[in-house]
Amino acid sequence: MLNPDCNDFIQVRQGVSQEVSKAVNQVLQAEWLRIHIRNSIHRLKLSSLVSEEDIIQYVVKCLTEAINSGTTINHPVAWSKLVGQRQIQKLYKKNKFSEATESETLEYLASQRSDDNSFYNNEEINKKIELLKPSSKGIIKMRFFEDLSWDKIADILSEREGKKVHVATARKRGERALKELRQIYFHQLVE
Repeated sequence: MLNPDCNDFIQVRQGVSQEVSKAVNQVLQAEWLRIHIRNSIHRLKLSSLVSEEDIIQYVVKCLTEAINSGTTINHPVAWSKLVGQRQIQKLYKKNKFSEATESETLEYLASQRSDDNSFYNNEEINKKIELLKPSSKGIIKMRFFEDLSWDKIADILSEREGKKVHVATARKRGERALKELRQIYFHQLVE
């Protein structure tokens, strides 16, 4: 014979399972939730990183854990929308951070160049740099060969253009120049 406390536990557990099942079914059947998640992923350009199904699976897992832990969720679909949106935002920030890290890594490597400058005397790199647009070539040379700060580069660009160029603008132009250099380098590497 089962202990009465065990019977209560089994009934509570069955109730939780039914509650989880009901909540999960509501979430999986909510077409507007899927559309919202799909649009959020598309709007933040994360389609190559995560799919709608990935977010739905994450939401269902969180929903199940929350209900099993005793949390009362009155509106599971609305709750799921918030959890899904937070996960998408988290992935977006992580993705943006990794893009910034690539730029920071290049900055670090530029600041750590050796005394012999073997990388900068590399004939192949110099040939690729010569293929850049003049504006891109100038920014690359100022930043990586003359070792100028972005503040100084912005000042030089302001003088050349006759209008104020902000540091953020100079940095963005530098990122574009590096992207252009990468495209030239890898395009010719493939050929």
